[in-house]
Amino acid sequence: MSTRDYLTIGEVVQKLQPSYPDLSISKIRFLEEEGLIVPERTAGGYRKFAQSDVSRIEMILRLQRDHFFPLAVIREKLADVDRGRIPVELQRAATSVAEPLALPNDGEGPLLVEDAPSVLNIPTSFIRELQEFGIVEISVGEFGGQLDRADLPCVHAAWDLRRFGVEPRHLRMYETFAEREATLFAQILMPAFRHKTPESRHKLAETLTELGTLTDSLKGRLLRRALARAFEDLT
Repeated sequence: MSTRDYLTIGEVVQKLQPSYPDLSISKIRFLEEEGLIVPERTAGGYRKFAQSDVSRIEMILRLQRDHFFPLAVIREKLADVDRGRIPVELQRAATSVAEPLALPNDGEGPLLVEDAPSVLNIPTSFIRELQEFGIVEISVGEFGGQLDRADLPCVHAAWDLRRFGVEPRHLRMYETFAEREATLFAQILMPAFRHKTPESRHKLAETLTELGTLTDSLKGRLLRRALARAFEDLT
């Protein structure tokens, strides 16, 4: 059985073509020439596409197909993604090739907290305040405090919520609920995923993604119902 953790360019085309029939090897090469994707290479010079590369290609194709964006705009959207801000055009329901929910140790390297003002345009004091209320975690690295890049969407969302008067202290309830939900998922799934093999890890990621999608739908419905009650005199 192959233990490769990457796809070849032909396998990428085969994986994405059902959703994007016009995709070809030459188009993927073109995206690389434009600097929109940067796959690694084997010792023999062949391209190696990790799951993150495949997801990035799918983002580009979706922006082209659904929004007819030119490459210049797509480049800006991808820059937002690299900074941890998911463009609204990519916040819709994921396609069948979307990347599963990330497990621990997945993703890029951390971001130094002191770099937050230049990279995120968000002050370090706000990052520290989010840490205080458990919204993000700051670890100590070789060059100082560092933020897991997986937390960047939380940082951007919290920063944007300030426009509505929502401060980090108001967000603590979300962290508390997330911990309770994670504990529930662990109790349910742990017996079935005791063996830590690459196959079981991938299956666990897929299962967590499905669970997350279902519970997000449930939470959305419950929130809308609660809001209807809270504002029933105004509607």
